Amino acid sequence: MMINSLSLLLNKGYLLEQNREQDSPIPIFKTFGQLLEENALPISVVFIFLLLVALILIVLKKKKKMKTDLNEPEPIDPFEEALSCIETLQSQRPPLSAKPFVFRLSEILRIYVERVFKVPAMELTGEEFMKEIASHSFFKNRYDQSLREFIDQGDQIKYSKEKTDDGQMSLLLDTALHFVKDTHAKMLEKEKIAHPVQS
Repeated sequence: MMINSLSLLLNKGYLLEQNREQDSPIPIFKTFGQLLEENALPISVVFIFLLLVALILIVLKKKKKMKTDLNEPEPIDPFEEALSCIETLQSQRPPLSAKPFVFRLSEILRIYVERVFKVPAMELTGEEFMKEIASHSFFKNRYDQSLREFIDQGDQIKYSKEKTDDGQMSLLLDTALHFVKDTHAKMLEKEKIAHPVQS
């Protein structure tokens, strides 16, 4: 009996559904819309989390920038700074002795040259400094003699065991002051020529 019913079912061509004529496969892939619909909550959570992380990073970056802006002092004009340093050196009481005075004056002059003319003046010896100056376009046929005298006299004071008189130090100070003021005036003239004011 059981064999008969099994052969009957096999002859009919279907086992489960009588009305079903053929099998159609269950879809394996879902559309993008279906996937979004089914996973709306986790996607929203991830999106909100990423948005919050981005906002926190932006706020932290702005705070860091504000902090560095507050810490950075206003840039000082090299000319004004050099004049101020020379004036401070000149009016220092009690005055510095010859060697520290010349070292400081030389340092002021070199910092000024380094900042204005982009010459690595602080790292150079006197001779290297003169060579660098001679090759710079601004210094062509200018200041050679005065700078040479300044460096030679400065070196003589720095490395000599003899006592230096105030006249030599005063002369060095005047040379440095003249150099700073004159180069600044010539730079301003050069800038006016390069960028004339339109009226």
